[in-house]
Amino acid sequence: MTQSVPSTLRRVMTLGLTLAVFGGAGAAVYAGFAVISAQGDAGAVSRAPASIVAAMQIDIADSYTVTRRFTGQIEAATQIDLAFEFGGRVTEVLVDEGDVIAQGTVLARLDTSALMPQRAALEADLEALAADAALARLTLARNDTLADRGFRSVAAQDDARLALTRAEAGMAATLARIAGVDVQIDKSALIAPFDARIGARRADAGQTVAAGQSVLMLFDAAPARARIGLPPALAADLQTGDSVMVEIGGSTHAATIRQIRPDLDPGTRSRSVILDLPAGLDTVMGDTLALVLAQVVPEPGFWAPLSALREGARGSWSVMALQTTPDGDRTLPAAVEVIHSDGTQVYLRGLLPAGARIVAQAPDRIAPGQIVQLAANPQE
Repeated sequence: MTQSVPSTLRRVMTLGLTLAVFGGAGAAVYAGFAVISAQGDAGAVSRAPASIVAAMQIDIADSYTVTRRFTGQIEAATQIDLAFEFGGRVTEVLVDEGDVIAQGTVLARLDTSALMPQRAALEADLEALAADAALARLTLARNDTLADRGFRSVAAQDDARLALTRAEAGMAATLARIAGVDVQIDKSALIAPFDARIGARRADAGQTVAAGQSVLMLFDAAPARARIGLPPALAADLQTGDSVMVEIGGSTHAATIRQIRPDLDPGTRSRSVILDLPAGLDTVMGDTLALVLAQVVPEPGFWAPLSALREGARGSWSVMALQTTPDGDRTLPAAVEVIHSDGTQVYLRGLLPAGARIVAQAPDRIAPGQIVQLAANPQE
């Protein structure tokens, strides 16, 4: 009995302490709620300022223009490998790589020392045949005189006449052989067929070359040309004489279409377009250039900056349109389809009407349905 009294007292004290703790916690919660309510009432009085956005008004177009570049190569109007028609030893090469030469300039020569004795021998043969022909004429004349007097037979006259014919034929053959030697001597010198610049030099003095072996490469001094492969459909829209723009070394120049080949390149399945480049242009043969073509694509849509796009789920795109309300401009997402991009702007197709306004920059920072304030200088 004596031990039960303290136990009961402990239970009463524990219960009282628990009630005191819960009472204090409730008072603290009530006080905190009162403070939060007071702060909420104060915030309701002053709203947060609306976000400032840059907006633009869209303009619906019937088509858009695509600028396409096609790479080609600069080439000479005429490029040839110059060679001797006959083989022999090269005695001198009178030009070097990069030289500018005029038409008719002697470029190189072959050794003709073996041809000169041959020509001299033929000339000696010609003189001997000429003497035979002279003797045959005299014999024929004497035979004709004696035959008129009855001292010569007809057979003797025929022999004299045939001897003259053989001598004259031999002279003609010898003259032809002399002419052949002269041609070979003439062709032992390489002559420039047109005004040109020397490209590669493939032989030097003292070297023996075969007939037809390349000695010098010549580039025509006329204005250079360019050869560019284009898709057949695009080449069909061009015509000979059209003016086009080309980019060479970072600068743009006007060129003229000289020819459009009627066949396809079997490797690239493209049509070659040959351009006449402007005169006075400092070009390097074999260098690359770009043909710049503007192609109009008939497709309704509107242009917008790349910064106006919002990426959605599964590769979809949208813009943030602006709707006028009594409370201000409210944002609404509008689905669009990207048709073309030039790196800074995109051509879009969507259901937005002409004159509609969209957020031009950082639409991801704006939530749908948010009231926004337009910047002082909105994009038009």
